[in-house]
Amino acid sequence: MPRNKKRYNKHAYRKFSYSSYSKGKHSKPCILLMINKKIINQILLLLLISIIGTSIAYLVKVNILSNDFILGKVEAEIIENFDAKNKIKKNVFVKNTGNVPIYIRSTVVICWKDMDDKVLPEYPEENIDYTIKFSDSSNWLKSNDGYYYYKYSIEPNSITETLIEECKQIKEYDDRILEVTIANQAIQAIPDNAVKEAWNVEIKDNTLVLKE
Repeated sequence: MPRNKKRYNKHAYRKFSYSSYSKGKHSKPCILLMINKKIINQILLLLLISIIGTSIAYLVKVNILSNDFILGKVEAEIIENFDAKNKIKKNVFVKNTGNVPIYIRSTVVICWKDMDDKVLPEYPEENIDYTIKFSDSSNWLKSNDGYYYYKYSIEPNSITETLIEECKQIKEYDDRILEVTIANQAIQAIPDNAVKEAWNVEIKDNTLVLKE
């Protein structure tokens, strides 16, 4: 009898019963059920990812923003009235023909050329060979580097005040021709670091100031 009690011990029965349920003939339906649940969960997860992916792709497409940019163009033109017959140059000024605001500086070079258009080493003398009258405008600043600086930036399609009112030859020679050349340089006004670094000037309250 003691042996029979030991064989049918309550705890031993529970252990035996648990083992037989997990490894016995009833184990296959349980395993199949677990596999089916995993497959269903994986399918649901894939469907969820595909739906989210489609939504994200749609949002990206509708939020695309396209812009066209126009390149800045720095250009300036010297405009004058030239009387070739009387050899007189009048009303010289500069026009901004680009599409951005610019600063301007100009220089005037007067020389002799021979009849073959070659520059001669001798320089013409003012008030003997020619006369030149610069504008009284305070907007043109004469610098020691030989340039005349316009102290305000020029907007597109705008002009400076007159730089030279008149320049004319007053003495004639048979072997030479007086040539008056006005050279112009333009640089973008924005940012102002461009003109400050390139021309070694200051910009104060949107006004160009020469360094002493």
